[in-house]
Amino acid sequence: MFIHIEIQGKKNPDFSKRMFTYFYRLFDRFQENIYSIAILTDLSKSNNPQPFQYSFYGTELMYRFNTYKFNEEDIPSLKKSTNPFAIAVLAGIYLHQTEKNYHKRYEVKKKLLKDFILTNPNLKSIYAEALFYFIDYLLYLPHELTKQLTKDLSINIEKEAKHMLYSEKIKEAPTLAEYFKTVKEEGIEIGMEKGLEMGIEKGIEKGKMEEKRNLAAELLREGFSVEKVAKMVKLSLDEVKEIEASIHFYRPES
Repeated sequence: MFIHIEIQGKKNPDFSKRMFTYFYRLFDRFQENIYSIAILTDLSKSNNPQPFQYSFYGTELMYRFNTYKFNEEDIPSLKKSTNPFAIAVLAGIYLHQTEKNYHKRYEVKKKLLKDFILTNPNLKSIYAEALFYFIDYLLYLPHELTKQLTKDLSINIEKEAKHMLYSEKIKEAPTLAEYFKTVKEEGIEIGMEKGLEMGIEKGIEKGKMEEKRNLAAELLREGFSVEKVAKMVKLSLDEVKEIEASIHFYRPES
């Protein structure tokens, strides 16, 4: 079974078509069962993608997919949940609720992280640590408020976990910590492209050249520039241009 997860942050009239496109590409290549789900992270009630429908002179199809909507979640229920994903959803909801209001975001972030620390004594667990970083990164705060938050939470954080709030003195933080820290210092908000870069950088470390080329081809099909793809998958410009040319001339087998 294949699981296709698509994260969408705003309403897009072509979203359902994109979901179907990914579905038939997966099915055509692997011929396996596919579970598709769209995670709609905005709080807009109007973001309600409909099934993809196609009809042309008697040829018809309808493609439905599962959805998970942040705007339908109940905050008190999320707070009581023991599912780790619940706290990630809470962080996403708070991101929208505190847009352009950093002082309000400071308060909800402090409460969220404090509760997280108290309910996760083993913060050195790779899963707890990754989730902690996700919350901290997503709910971006200016430098001064970050310093204040570190001070406020210091009594709740064990010594070995202090690096989680971007302490420059701790060297044993995970590799991605420096990436997160750089992004925050530059004031860059989280986005699909940054998240994609981060995942690719982590995933291709052990990848083979063939996997890199396949990934480059998919990114080119999605509209990324040759220069951007070369940087993301760590191939030369000539190699990516060669892949781009092969895409244009490729024709599926009949």
